[in-house]
Amino acid sequence: MKEVMKKWAVLWVAAMGFILLPSCEKDSNGSDLPKDILILNNWIWDGMNEVYLWEAFIPDLNWREEPDPEAFFYKLLYEEDKNSWIVDDYEELAAMFDGVETTTGMSARPYIYSGSQLIGFVEYVSPGSPAADSGIARGDIIYTIDGNTLSQANYHSLYYQTRATFGFADWDGSQMVPNGRFVDLTAIEFNQNPVVYDEIIDYQGYKIGYLVYTQFTTGQQNEWMGELNRVLTDFKTAGVSDVVLDLRYNPGGNLDLSAYIAASLAPVAAMQENEVFVDLVWNDLYNNYWQGADLDNDGNPDGMESYQLRVRMPQSNYNLDLSTVYFLTTDATASASESLMSGLYPYMNVVQIGETTYGKCYASVTVDDWEEPKRHTWAMQPIVIKYSNAEGFTDFQDGIPPNHEVIEYPVYARPFGDPEVPFLAKALEVITGVSPLAKKSVAPQAKMQSMPALRKPLQEREIDLPRLSR
Repeated sequence: MKEVMKKWAVLWVAAMGFILLPSCEKDSNGSDLPKDILILNNWIWDGMNEVYLWEAFIPDLNWREEPDPEAFFYKLLYEEDKNSWIVDDYEELAAMFDGVETTTGMSARPYIYSGSQLIGFVEYVSPGSPAADSGIARGDIIYTIDGNTLSQANYHSLYYQTRATFGFADWDGSQMVPNGRFVDLTAIEFNQNPVVYDEIIDYQGYKIGYLVYTQFTTGQQNEWMGELNRVLTDFKTAGVSDVVLDLRYNPGGNLDLSAYIAASLAPVAAMQENEVFVDLVWNDLYNNYWQGADLDNDGNPDGMESYQLRVRMPQSNYNLDLSTVYFLTTDATASASESLMSGLYPYMNVVQIGETTYGKCYASVTVDDWEEPKRHTWAMQPIVIKYSNAEGFTDFQDGIPPNHEVIEYPVYARPFGDPEVPFLAKALEVITGVSPLAKKSVAPQAKMQSMPALRKPLQEREIDLPRLSR
């Protein structure tokens, strides 16, 4: 697998070169802004005008007159771009991409309940985390934090505290009832396994591989690649006839890892022939550069076969040779998750169950300061790539709709693998023709509205970008 990942150029972060500013109090154009602000603004301006997918649409602003670098960055974004972002801590960002965060290990999504009040439904808990050790489980309902009733104004700040006391409630069929349970949690730096749950389900004579996968990451030391391969080995050894990949809580991640998973699920011929997984479009500067470069060192320009313009399915020792694969999705299913589904469309039957996905046919890279020693700790995560599958399918900004719609009612949440979970039940029904549900789930009587998932977008490609000049 190391050779595969090396081939796809997936080891660490974009290096960008920028012009150092003079050390005097004012720059040569007489700006009165502090030097550190000017350095950041200059880095943002040069970087975005070079790598940004929509660089041709960047407005004509004067970076020497922008007092807030973060606000300046967002002023540069194309009107359709909802996915580029910037942070002031590169090291924290890098760790997050590897699955390492300061966290309790609990993923909870807020819902509006009873007018303006919010509650949080626990979607999953990472094994070995503080939340798991405290007995918190999928389906638990967060009603208060530090004794505070939750609202849109306070939820984010309370939920992401390093230390907090969570109060829980039960659903009695019509309303939330506090149950007197309180749990003190302290967040730690935690390496989160994206394989949250896996099982081989025997149902109606079928062996069905079921995997809950929450992020496309290999981990800091490739440890999560080993965990993924362990699941694929189990599926292959058991001779599964079908695979259900649960991506309901997966915001994306590494695009090349998505290609590897595709190669493991696809018909063996598609994998062996290195069929096209996705084609990548950059801005004109980088499109021309990658076509003219000789990245495979064969003595000739790579043209459209550059691995920075075309991602093919790599070889996988764990290929399951499936003809159909099933995906469970919600509006939090994004990016690399969507690339996995759409990239497989030309080669097999892809059945999507659940809700319309987030809608992101783009990929980003990390841009930090190239100078040594570095002048600042900031990093940008701009969109630099638009991808399409081998048949040209792209532009799904409104999300990918399911073949079989299933609405997630978190008040009825059950443990992963329970055949009466409506999403999994529908998959089992589609596969075997027999539903494990005695009756369809109905909407709760109290009206609840989900809030956007509080998850940052994830890096799609780990590319060592060359510094180009226009």
